[in-house]
Amino acid sequence: MTKSEENWYANYEELKARVIETGHFFPKHSRGNNWVRYQRKRLKAGLMPEDQRLLFEALENMRSNEHTGGRRKKSEDS
Repeated sequence: MTKSEENWYANYEELKARVIETGHFFPKHSRGNNWVRYQRKRLKAGLMPEDQRLLFEALENMRSNEHTGGRRKKSEDS
């Protein structure tokens, strides 16, 4: 296994632990989020090996659908 592959699997395990614990990927402006964004770019371009693609897509499917960021809708009372 190359150093690059070792790093990929280390980052994958870190992300997997986060998804299991919180149900979400890393917050914006974090090293982990930069890695996720790069993996999505590789996936879209077809540059990700099949084994990595399957693992990454499985993690994306494990995420919670609950929205935790962005603007809140104004309540009708306001």
